[in-house]
Amino acid sequence: MGDYGNAISAYWSPLISWLLIPFLVYGINPVYVLFSTKVLALIIGFFTLLGIGKLSYKFEMNNTIRTVILFSAVPVVLYFAYSVITPDLLLVCILVYYFNIIFDSEYPNKLSNGLLCGLLGALAYLSKSYAFPFFIAHFTLFNIIHYFKNIQNRKKVLKNLFIGFAVFFVISGIWIGLISQKEGEITYSTSGEFNHNLVGPESKGWGMTHYLGEVTSDGSLTPSADVKSWSPFESWSNFKHQLKLIYTNTIDTISIYKSFSYFSLIILFVYLMFFLKPFKKILKDNRIYPILTVIIFSVGYLPILVEERYLWAVYILLFLMGGYLVNELFKHSFFTTRRKSIILLVFALSFIWMPVSFLSENINLDKEIYNMANFIEDQYSIHGNIAVNQDNKKIAVTYLSYYLGTTYLGQTNNTSSSQLQEQLKKYNVDFYIVWGDNNSVLNGYAEVTNGKINALKIYSINDKVQVEN
Repeated sequence: MGDYGNAISAYWSPLISWLLIPFLVYGINPVYVLFSTKVLALIIGFFTLLGIGKLSYKFEMNNTIRTVILFSAVPVVLYFAYSVITPDLLLVCILVYYFNIIFDSEYPNKLSNGLLCGLLGALAYLSKSYAFPFFIAHFTLFNIIHYFKNIQNRKKVLKNLFIGFAVFFVISGIWIGLISQKEGEITYSTSGEFNHNLVGPESKGWGMTHYLGEVTSDGSLTPSADVKSWSPFESWSNFKHQLKLIYTNTIDTISIYKSFSYFSLIILFVYLMFFLKPFKKILKDNRIYPILTVIIFSVGYLPILVEERYLWAVYILLFLMGGYLVNELFKHSFFTTRRKSIILLVFALSFIWMPVSFLSENINLDKEIYNMANFIEDQYSIHGNIAVNQDNKKIAVTYLSYYLGTTYLGQTNNTSSSQLQEQLKKYNVDFYIVWGDNNSVLNGYAEVTNGKINALKIYSINDKVQVEN
């Protein structure tokens, strides 16, 4: 829209928004734009599948196992694309191609590999800020491994390291410079700091209740007074709180791995056994690449916050790691063709059970909100700013407001009728929505639906009616 100042955000990474621009230029209505996010997700998912196919060749497995994994990855990627509008799938897509390069034993032989790693690392950062520290740690460690592993090519490894970081910091630096200028201090993102403060000892968490005045006119939330800055090193109690967070997040991470597949923990345990050998042999074993990546990627979230979508990249790695282990099992004569088929089927089903279940159970999720929005749009002239009386309907109102093209300003406080009217006027609310089968009324204002929508009233704040004494 040309509002570049507000387009620069230190919290939201920009790449997913940039990729949506071709769709938004021709945005016809809110539904079209929402649909566009899913089309983009499917496009990203397609390239993710291609990347998984390329990455699978870094794991020793026969073509049958590889084919089963790639076909099974389709519902997994569809789950990534449809479950939530998020840049996490974009991050997975980029990282899959980065892993394909850095896992390769021939990595030092081409200087272009360092350049491509730096480019992909920068794109990953522009997708999600977590990729910034992850790439620095991961790219450094893997170049150290390649350095000690490839005695004859150490200079090439160092060149790739230098070229990769040069490209990474030049591209990332442009965005870092823009957001640092806006924030008034050098920063690569504010999301990590905010999320860390969100789980602080005095924080009440991410409040789902947003009252009038806590949402700005452009629809973005203002920082909550309950989210206070803290450091684990400020006091002993803070340090213990941080240790408790790490412990809790570790348990949550293990649970998330189990949700991917019940074989996840077995796969991780077996891969950890590859480290039980002399150091020189460990460096020569390419099987340590994925398990090191899983550890680095997972550990970065432990001090802050863990959600299932954060670990989608690990989901893909576990699937491929499992494929390698199944391939190793099948080398033993005990496994007949029939036994192999059963084991391979069980293995694949264990990884696709969760995404398939989610997709089947959530078909037409919240369709009633969409239908309600269409009915309201057809019958009534709802526009401008809206507010609501009940917080438990906040998500519904958010989507309802989006479909109607209005701005949702939040929930009203529990106040008297006169105070409520003052509050609605103060924040320029045009329509006030009352949910529930109660007898809530807003005296003196027109109720536009005339009772045609069950358990819903919509008051026009700009239209007063004559009230009889």
